[in-house]
Amino acid sequence: MTAPSQAGRYRIEQLIGVGGFASVYLAQDDELRSPVAVKILADNWARQDDVRGRFLQEARLLRRADSHLLVQVFDLGELDDGRPYFVMTYADRGTLEDRLSGGALAVEEALGLMRDICQGVAVLHSIGVVHRDLKPSNVLFCSRPEGGERVMVADLGIARSTDHLSGLTLPAGSPGYQAPEQLYFDGAPDARADVHGLGALTYHMLIGRVPAKPEQRVPPSALRPEVPEAIDAAVMRALDPDREARWPDAAAYAAALSPSTAVPPPGGERPSSEEAPSDGEAPSSGEPPSGGEAQVRRPEKGRRRAIAGGAAAVVAAAAVTAVVVNIPQTPEPPGGTRATASPPPASGSTSQWLRNDSDIPGQYRGLIVQAGTYCKEPGLSPALIAAMLKAESGYDPGLSDPVKDEYGISRWTPSVLWFWQPGGLQSPKPTPPFSPELSILSMGRFLCTLGPRVADLPGEPALKLAALYRSGVDPLKRAGGIPERWRDYTEKVSRYMRDYQPG
Repeated sequence: MTAPSQAGRYRIEQLIGVGGFASVYLAQDDELRSPVAVKILADNWARQDDVRGRFLQEARLLRRADSHLLVQVFDLGELDDGRPYFVMTYADRGTLEDRLSGGALAVEEALGLMRDICQGVAVLHSIGVVHRDLKPSNVLFCSRPEGGERVMVADLGIARSTDHLSGLTLPAGSPGYQAPEQLYFDGAPDARADVHGLGALTYHMLIGRVPAKPEQRVPPSALRPEVPEAIDAAVMRALDPDREARWPDAAAYAAALSPSTAVPPPGGERPSSEEAPSDGEAPSSGEPPSGGEAQVRRPEKGRRRAIAGGAAAVVAAAAVTAVVVNIPQTPEPPGGTRATASPPPASGSTSQWLRNDSDIPGQYRGLIVQAGTYCKEPGLSPALIAAMLKAESGYDPGLSDPVKDEYGISRWTPSVLWFWQPGGLQSPKPTPPFSPELSILSMGRFLCTLGPRVADLPGEPALKLAALYRSGVDPLKRAGGIPERWRDYTEKVSRYMRDYQPG
């Protein structure tokens, strides 16, 4: 069928892309005097109800997300011949596929782009959507009116809402980028399938080609020595054939690409920003004060200057472009069943993880279980989360310490909680008072993201995680395990854990 000359009020100018089910045209919105892209379902599919429904679903998902990090949908309509169309952002600077035709990108350019792409995918994950087809042709670029460009994730044609992934799921994705589980019927891919796609995109941008088969795959630095070791580790974990071993979602992968947390020491000994280390790890702190007062992580500036890549960089000092998502957002658990903001389970339903006759407040037990089972990191458990909360605040949700800028049941600072909250920097920067839901679930994200970086150190896994929460990665690595200054704290956590573990 010939191309239409008009789609509603939009004047069609030229064909700019053809896919298996639809074509995309450059058009002009003469009313608003701006170019737009119009996606029109192919005539041979327009009478297939399932394909038509999927086409309209893509438009609705993009409209629901409504993020500048994704292609935005402005209008929906139907041609005179019955074909549906929707109107979206025109990507006037082409695709990532175009740019990769010339080979690998500069390392900093690649990492900057990946942080933007991860943020876009994290928006989808925050609303319970799995993209399932991340590849270079689905990453677009659009000029900014003020200069420069923005990255947009596109094409949700085979995206699925997580609440529909429990049923029959057909194979999907593109070779080289699709996760192993996407090759099978009923593979039920979740957010971790997108993490695999993001890892493959990172590898492609750094090396100039898609990753080899798992048995033949080497870290990016083996082919390009200037790639940092930390990026090697993050990318290879994202590409792990076992989805249980991957990062749990796009936000966690973005954090792994841009580790930037620090721990202020107690009292008035907090280091200035000039004293912050430049290696992206957390500096060690002094002895924990009596009464279980906690030291909480805050973004470290030196590392941010080295790795921030544009206005949508995952770790940015003051120029972060935040996507407004209602908070507290709930995380995308590794198992693919999205957590909800519904009231936590009654204490009886959590008895397999926590003792019923303990002093854990009943209203927090469900949240503690969610945080303690967020991933399968060795040592992480609901009993550990409960013991840490007891040590940090004595379960006081109204804790307020303006001198240290620490608040809530987990003693987060606002700038650090912004990074580790479910949804990450895609959610608005939180302001005190912090809800227990937000505070507790963010502990799970922190431990799941940074825990693997100390997993090979000697020591009891749970207590290493407790020390990690107080000190960050680097002090544990320098000490070859739990630093001496945190032994009293971890012993206290150990005692509480024994009180909280069932049986």
